[in-house]
Order: sequence, then C-alpha cells, then structure tokens
Amino acid sequence: MKRTRRAATAAAVVALSFAAAACGSSEDNDFKEDYNAAVKPLTELNDDIGSSIGGASGKSNEKIAGEFENLADKAQQTRDNLAELDPPEDAKEEFDKLLDALKEGADDLSSVADAARGGDPAEAAKAAQALVESGSEIQQAETALQKAVDG
Repeated sequence: MKRTRRAATAAAVVALSFAAAACGSSEDNDFKEDYNAAVKPLTELNDDIGSSIGGASGKSNEKIAGEFENLADKAQQTRDNLAELDPPEDAKEEFDKLLDALKEGADDLSSVADAARGGDPAEAAKAAQALVESGSEIQQAETALQKAVDG
C-alpha cells in the first residue's frame, strides 16, 4: 500500500473554488457563490485524504479501506451538491465535464478502498494511478469551468 499512499497524496489536491470577480452578471455571481458553497467540503476532503494517507502506516487494510470509502462518499456528495446547481448557459458543457470528473474521482477513491480491502499491491498501484489521473482531470475541468464563467 505504500505506492498507493504516495500516489493518492499527489491526487489529493482537488479543492475547487472560484476567485471573486470584479465584474460579471448577477447570474454568474450567484452561480459562483452557490458553487463555492457546494465545493467547500472538498477542502475538508483534501485534508482527510492527506490524514488517511499520512496515518496509514500501522493501520489495517480494512481500516484504510473504510477511510477511503468515507472519502469516496464525501466526494460523491459534493458532486451531488454541484449537480443541483444551474450553471450559466455558456458554461454548461464545462460544468458537465466537471461533474463527470468528480464522479470518476469518487469512483477512484472507492477503487483505492477496494484495493486496500483486497490487500493486492498490483491493484493498489493501479487504483492509485487512476486516482492521480482523475485528480488531474478534476483540476483541468474546474479550470475550464472557471474560464467559461469568468469569460
């Protein structure tokens, strides 16, 4: 699981937020506020991933699996919260891509949990790599959404 811990740490940085913009429509500003509120749990999620990984030595695979399953649940809840928002018309495609990336990230967190539960180092490495990739996709999707909203 050491490779999983290191790789998952690299993927842990998925916090999302829009910077306050000096201009923009009221609809865009409302969306930004709602968006930031919806993704606020991701900051806690990132901290939790770091804690789970950093404190994993000495824990059983089952304990690690439980922690990553809880992280997957938090990621999915954040995705569900976002899905309730209505993005500006010119940012709908980017918003949908972000929702897809968040779903993939939640699935990859579950895969890390499954790999830990199974005690299979090869599966753990594969799951960790997928988590790194989905973390990158989330960041790219969020950047594209921010550009679409900010213009």
